[in-house]
Amino acid sequence: MTRFEQELSGALGEFWKKEAEKGLARVRVEFEAGQITIDEAGVAKNRIGRVLMDDMLEKLLMITDKANAEATKAARNAEVSESIKAYKEFREREGYSEEEKREMRAAFGPGTKVVDILSGQTIAF
Repeated sequence: MTRFEQELSGALGEFWKKEAEKGLARVRVEFEAGQITIDEAGVAKNRIGRVLMDDMLEKLLMITDKANAEATKAARNAEVSESIKAYKEFREREGYSEEEKREMRAAFGPGTKVVDILSGQTIAF
């Protein structure tokens, strides 16, 4: 049983049950208003065209059988991979601005090497 299912069932108390019911109702309203769409392959997307994350997908699947969980997760994985690829290309091309380096220095201290976990680049400042 997922956390949301536990909340909805009341297993975690009345407060969480009511919050889960509100969340489910919000998803229903968004779906009925066309703010959540499902394409012909069953891929569910939000109002800005991004593939739904697991928490929203779980709720959507409770209110409609039109969405396909596997297709949505595969589309999200492809979307994330493409975003990371674009980010790496951007960092390779543009590097890090002086402002970004100042922020890193302020956060981690002078002389620290920071590794960008998405690009793999080490930034020394």
